[in-house]
Amino acid sequence: MCTGDDCSNGLSPLEMVRAGLAGLAAADVVGLTDRQVHDEVVALLGCVNQLDAVLAERIGSFDLRDLSEADAVRSTLSWLRVFGRMSESAASGWLGRARLLRELPLVAAAAKAGAVSSEHLAPVRRLVKEIGIAAVAEFDEALATVAGGGDPRQVGVACARIHAYVDPDGRPPDPAADFERRELSLRPVGSMLHLQGRLDPEGGAALTAAIDALMRPPGPEEERTATQRRADALVDLARGSIGTGDLPSVGGLAPCVAILITPQALIGPAQPQTAAASPSTADGGQIVGEACAGDPLTRRGVPALAQSPWLTWMGEIPAETARRIACDSIVWRIVMDPGRGLPLNVGRAYRIVPHWMRKALHARDRTCRWPGCDVPAAWCDAHHEIPWANGGPTTIEHLVNLCRYHHVLAHEGEWRISLDHTSGDVSIRRPDGRPYELGPSQPWTGTSRHGHPTHATDPPRPNAA
Repeated sequence: MCTGDDCSNGLSPLEMVRAGLAGLAAADVVGLTDRQVHDEVVALLGCVNQLDAVLAERIGSFDLRDLSEADAVRSTLSWLRVFGRMSESAASGWLGRARLLRELPLVAAAAKAGAVSSEHLAPVRRLVKEIGIAAVAEFDEALATVAGGGDPRQVGVACARIHAYVDPDGRPPDPAADFERRELSLRPVGSMLHLQGRLDPEGGAALTAAIDALMRPPGPEEERTATQRRADALVDLARGSIGTGDLPSVGGLAPCVAILITPQALIGPAQPQTAAASPSTADGGQIVGEACAGDPLTRRGVPALAQSPWLTWMGEIPAETARRIACDSIVWRIVMDPGRGLPLNVGRAYRIVPHWMRKALHARDRTCRWPGCDVPAAWCDAHHEIPWANGGPTTIEHLVNLCRYHHVLAHEGEWRISLDHTSGDVSIRRPDGRPYELGPSQPWTGTSRHGHPTHATDPPRPNAA
């Protein structure tokens, strides 16, 4: 193959690839014969594998040279996300394959020949995590042969055989090695946060003990699965740590969950959006996106999207979720320049439910007030009977403690909560309007009352609503 100026046409290999791809993209596929389509699909699949291997090789060299620093990016992984416009998982995959091929030259050669794809490399990467790259490198030639002539499943079988051969009885206990293998990754996937990791025995035991304590045995009315209860317990653990104020500050601020939301989105739409309505009224948010004369969608009559609330670490969230979080929070008023998006004024912070009112709320409720729920008050939110953003008063008579699970049901789930202002009883109605089978729950007056909600068919109590 010619390189650089040695090419007769004066093009570098990369420029020739670009020119060839441009020719392929401009070709009339409809005019190709069946045999041509068949042969080109086979050939292009090999080309994709070759390009993947060549790119992985370049990324490996880029990583070794720490070239990301020249672009003011702290790591190759971050550089791939920013300059490569990749998701974190895609960038991690590319960097992992690059480092793997750097250590397995024969597998790398098979990949550059077009015979090995990224799918073939996935089980090899898992094997490296299990037994280490030094042990896997001993089987470089065998893995290249299997991968070059088989499918990813066959490579997985070969990796399983190598694992069993190298480590038939498992590794001998090595606490130091286990500790070094600890890892935790958090990455947004769609509207959810994906957690993946592993802990050393001591750390794993500590986390399991904390989650087990927060989960508690399921009650007779428990509808959550064990995995859902475990997820809720982990969130409660984090929320409790943030709420105590014992965590170290970050950037001069106490750790918190922060939301950016427009006043219109906080209050909610006055009426449903119609086709004739201005896009700026959709859920009361400000217009975002390229809504200008040069925008191709604007020229086609497609309106810009309304600005969604923004949650730290996660990005855009539904307005209803933001309104629930704002139900019991600290609020800043920030005035923004609508044209340039620059902050013009930042008001003082104030807590919607002040600490002295929260103490009174905890003394009255002691736990989540949802009938049948006994989550401690320290883990609960102060829920406004009438939404705070809609003018609901922040008074004890209009507040109830709700755990996160039931607070979500009250907002996003559209379950209706009624608070009797004379007795303090809390009653629930399902989204379809039917009364909840449990309840009402009463304020705390001793163990004989609170924590033992009645069934809907029980005789009414003297102070029941």
